Amino acid sequence: MDDNSRYTTANLQVYLLRCLAGMSKDFGISPDRLCQGLGFEVADLSNPECRVSFRQASSMIRRAIETAPGRALGLDIGINETIGSIGLVGYAMLTSPTLGEAVSLGISMQNHAGSMLLLDLHQTPSTASVSATSRYHEPDILLFLVEEAFGNFLKIVHALVGDDFRPSKIDLSFPKPAYSEQYDRIFRCPIRYEQKDNLFSCDATWLARPIATYDPLSHRQVLEILQITKSQEINGPDLLESIERIVRRDLQQAPTLAEVANQLCMSDRTLRRRLADSGISYQVILDNIRKKRALTLLTNARLSIEEIAYEVGFSDSHNFRRAFRRWTGHGPSEVR
Repeated sequence: MDDNSRYTTANLQVYLLRCLAGMSKDFGISPDRLCQGLGFEVADLSNPECRVSFRQASSMIRRAIETAPGRALGLDIGINETIGSIGLVGYAMLTSPTLGEAVSLGISMQNHAGSMLLLDLHQTPSTASVSATSRYHEPDILLFLVEEAFGNFLKIVHALVGDDFRPSKIDLSFPKPAYSEQYDRIFRCPIRYEQKDNLFSCDATWLARPIATYDPLSHRQVLEILQITKSQEINGPDLLESIERIVRRDLQQAPTLAEVANQLCMSDRTLRRRLADSGISYQVILDNIRKKRALTLLTNARLSIEEIAYEVGFSDSHNFRRAFRRWTGHGPSEVR
């Protein structure tokens, strides 16, 4: 399954869209208008079986943004969601023993929580950060998605360990918006704009904080339900997501297919066969990740073409330019 097929395949949970429709009236937006002609109605979003494609979801979000220009719409949605807004994954996090284990669980189950971004956890001895990157190159909705995700992160962590939690810093890849004071008021931490990545960071000691609602039996029960669902998809989107997550950890030194297979606890041969069954090769996956990352970085005027080449795994900017033209039909400077 290539990127185009994944973009139009109806396998996305609709938790975010349901929240958007539910709150849209508060913003003076008609929820029926947001869904019109997209192949689903507002009532469908309350059906646990409902799935939509990324294309359908992005179209609905784009309509909302166009109807409420200049508003921190994603942030408004995110801070009004609850941990229950992400379904069973939220309950699994609530019954986890520590914040660190809950966050790791949420990252591993992000598809089942309806995430429209690619989320990864990065840890150092002093800092824990969740990065948020685009699944597809749609810069016009990225601001909304990052705002919603980071606002929701804050609400989730407050639900898990209390309202005294606050992030240590927020990095955002986009310019400072006119409503930046809302960020300051909500996150109450240093916020840096026009950065290379979107990062929600906190002191690493928070990961050891116990969760008061931890219950081992309930936790096991909900995990078993989630694992049944996940196992049904392991040969399709979940496998590709797992490979991409491993590659994104260090795109500058991309792992070989054998190294990826080892991390997935399978043989090189088995991974090749599963990729062949999905109609895609490891090189195509690697190229797609590099292309997406390059397209994202090109929106940051502070980065030179040489720096972007290095970030996506090319030691020579000439080779990067040639590869980028092969991927997109244009040179990186033309796209910028």
